[in-house]
Amino acid sequence: MRARILEIYNKYGDYIVELIPLRVEEEYLKIVIRLPDNSTLRVTEEWQGARLVRYSYFWLTPDHRLKTGWDNAPHHKHLETFPHHKHVGWKGDCQNSEETCLEDVMDVILKELR
Repeated sequence: MRARILEIYNKYGDYIVELIPLRVEEEYLKIVIRLPDNSTLRVTEEWQGARLVRYSYFWLTPDHRLKTGWDNAPHHKHLETFPHHKHVGWKGDCQNSEETCLEDVMDVILKELR
């Protein structure tokens, strides 16, 4: 997963104020990325080889309120994009999500930051 951290930094280093590793194991990654507006992205990824099997990306305001959280926990079966979904503004507002990896999520975030 150290290679994944390096990959993230190489792709998004211009937008990363700080990258804080919380847990880095062979197939598990948990980090916090602080962005230029002082919001944070809390990243959790679980891999099986080259395949991302579980993820959560929670984008928080500088005062730690949820902006958007993406994950693939297998609940919210009523959504068309099950198990992929996002929570917008608060955990109770659950919506379909086409964003299924960090790169998709960063595209959304960078559009808003620009």
